[in-house]
Amino acid sequence: MKTMTYKGYTAEIVYSDEDECFVGHLVNIDDIVGFHGDTDEELRHAFENMVELYIETLAEPENPIQKHFAGRLISRLRQALHL
Repeated sequence: MKTMTYKGYTAEIVYSDEDECFVGHLVNIDDIVGFHGDTDEELRHAFENMVELYIETLAEPENPIQKHFAGRLISRLRQALHL
């Protein structure tokens, strides 16, 4: 697996036999962002364009950055329920 980095964003690249081209996805973000290309040059261009578009989209007030959740539920119990 190949990786690319641009403006702090990283993408993992794989070859898709089904699509017959290289396919990449941004990693370490909550959104699903993908791109593709037939050559290294096309792939690099598509990746950089997708990162720029993603950054522009996040700058719009109606598209805030999604926050990670802790995966916990905190609840208070009455004293009588404590063991």
